[in-house]
Amino acid sequence: MLVGVTDEGELARSIAKYLKQVIIIDSPQRVIKERPNVVIHTFEVPYDEANRNPSAAWNINTWYSINVARSAHKVNSTNVFLSTFMVFDGKKGYYTETSTPNPLNYYGLSKLAGESGIMALGNYLVVRFGALYSTTYRGIFHPFVKGILRGRRVIKCNSNFYVSPITVEEASEIVSSLIKRGIKGVVNVGGKRKSVVEVCEQLGDMFNAKVVPFEGEYYDFSLDDWLLRSLGFTVRS
Repeated sequence: MLVGVTDEGELARSIAKYLKQVIIIDSPQRVIKERPNVVIHTFEVPYDEANRNPSAAWNINTWYSINVARSAHKVNSTNVFLSTFMVFDGKKGYYTETSTPNPLNYYGLSKLAGESGIMALGNYLVVRFGALYSTTYRGIFHPFVKGILRGRRVIKCNSNFYVSPITVEEASEIVSSLIKRGIKGVVNVGGKRKSVVEVCEQLGDMFNAKVVPFEGEYYDFSLDDWLLRSLGFTVRS
């Protein structure tokens, strides 16, 4: 199975470790030329940059992804679109694969539009990640890690903010397994519901930083993992 990824970023490199034949597909023309069996849409404008630069987010997370997906569809490739819990509004929690999206920020909106365009083509797997994190990944925990690396020893975190965190490494392993098994449709990939404070404390322990909780505005972006568990996966994160 030949797999194309759309960039050489952290997530693409991590997923590639679990797959045998991986090439870089950086344009619709390259997709037509290489004819991969699967195209994984790893290239994106990340969360922090997307909300500062909406036009870039729309051009990459939405239009670029859809244009690459159209070429993949022409050569019968499966499109694997890596999406986010931020397609939801955080009012309810335990969102299922069929819950109605309602993004609160431009990152979530650009991802939802990308999802919709790719779903319309058919032959897809949309993975909605919980809160991805590592010491370098540019997700919602990146500002905390960046602050620590810049010398901050005290980190404030909202104790009323809930997510389904999962490490980049474990998420990559699951995505590669879903691809190998030919799973299609929409699948939530995240860990157990935790407060942002719990994840920040894990990161703080790694860098000897103190986490101070505060009661901010309530959000629950946790994802229901019933489908993932029914497919035989148990998230360790």
